[in-house]
Amino acid sequence: MILNQPYIVEETNDFAVVFKPQKMHSAMLKQKDGGTLFEWYSAKSPPVFDLMHRLDFETHGLVLFAKTIKSFEFFKALQDRGEFIKEYSAVCTNAVSADSVSAEGFPPPPDIEHLNPSPEKPFIIESYFRPYGRGRKLVRPVINDGKKHKEIATDKGGFYKTEITGIDDNVFTVRIRRGFRHQIRCHLCWIGFPILNDPLYDQVYNQSPAKPDQNLALRAHALFFTDPSSGKQREYCIEPLSLIVPAFR
Repeated sequence: MILNQPYIVEETNDFAVVFKPQKMHSAMLKQKDGGTLFEWYSAKSPPVFDLMHRLDFETHGLVLFAKTIKSFEFFKALQDRGEFIKEYSAVCTNAVSADSVSAEGFPPPPDIEHLNPSPEKPFIIESYFRPYGRGRKLVRPVINDGKKHKEIATDKGGFYKTEITGIDDNVFTVRIRRGFRHQIRCHLCWIGFPILNDPLYDQVYNQSPAKPDQNLALRAHALFFTDPSSGKQREYCIEPLSLIVPAFR
């Protein structure tokens, strides 16, 4: 089931887990941006301190809000240690040869000959990132020394990592601990598995452009983190896309 309205999944004195629908900004990017998830939740259940992460405009799923500065600092420390985990499901198009990507600003792709991931042995895609294309709306992976280039983004000096933990037919399950703009979309495209109905990356393989009424098949379906008050491990999950693939056809 694909919902087009936000809703609160869970709320405590410290945090809230909120569902963001597709084609809604997580927070204001420009002065003209309105109708954001942050505005919706702030009006629904004040007070709120800040978002702990964002989802792309086209991506839907779970977002974590910190309600106090104390909980924000706690979650920020979790993120810094790589202990705040976001899990996504992505419906990908059929594998294509990634050799053609080099002309589109991508470096040579990682070797995926033995792509058989599991939660215990994930397949890890890793890179720096750089802005790319007209208006710098896209990103491209970079695998050389990013410290020498001002526009290249690094994860605390290292690579951003996307962990593929499972593949069920053409539905990929991936995890990230810290993320960059379009990270999963770009990384999966890089290895030859672009996400279905991606309006920004579908042209890499000269595929037909995504139509305005089609939904990007990427869902942030789970969050894993420590509760700042109880110290217990929290897990929040909604249906992964493997259960609702027909909604994206």
